[in-house]
Amino acid sequence: MRRKGRKQKEVRTFPNVFHGNLETISESVQKYFNNKHPIVLELGCGNGEYTLALAQKYPDKNFIGVDVKGSRIWTGAKKALNLSIINAAFIITYIDRLFLVFKNPVVEEIWIPFPNPFPLRKSIKQRLVHKRFIDVYRKTCLPKARIHLKTDDETLYSYALKVIEEENLKLIAATDDLYNSEFYKDELKIQTKYEIQHLHDGKKIKYICFSLT
Repeated sequence: MRRKGRKQKEVRTFPNVFHGNLETISESVQKYFNNKHPIVLELGCGNGEYTLALAQKYPDKNFIGVDVKGSRIWTGAKKALNLSIINAAFIITYIDRLFLVFKNPVVEEIWIPFPNPFPLRKSIKQRLVHKRFIDVYRKTCLPKARIHLKTDDETLYSYALKVIEEENLKLIAATDDLYNSEFYKDELKIQTKYEIQHLHDGKKIKYICFSLT
């Protein structure tokens, strides 16, 4: 716990980590990037594995990992600084408050790799594809923004497809077996530690891509 506390404190001193007053974070992030490149988010980023891998793959875009736990972000933020990955940054906040950070639609793409599936019925509203989060994405994303979900959880996969239908969203791609599908290429080959563990356990990786219009 002592080490976790040190990370929580230290990460808030990193120049690529933003927190505190949500009303001013967007402006601070833009000053940090100092360009008008497209913005891509990784939600519930943890160590920021997708944020960093995508930032290295696409230097002409700005990538932001979002997580409420500073101690999780510490690893990715530290690695970005050590490797001079200047198009990667991190925000410490709750995801349902992102509309306070990005007051205008600026996000081009969202990645949600292996989020907590919140399997209990009472926690459905915590799923990152629940309608209340879709409403947040509508406020922060550009009209044709794409949202990517990777999961090993069958219930979350089915639930996401249901929400997409109910909310009249555009389904772009869906597979319950990513590694044996036509979609397994490019950035979908990036693996998080959870994905590696799920594969080791013999689970199939599911993938959905959809847009809000």
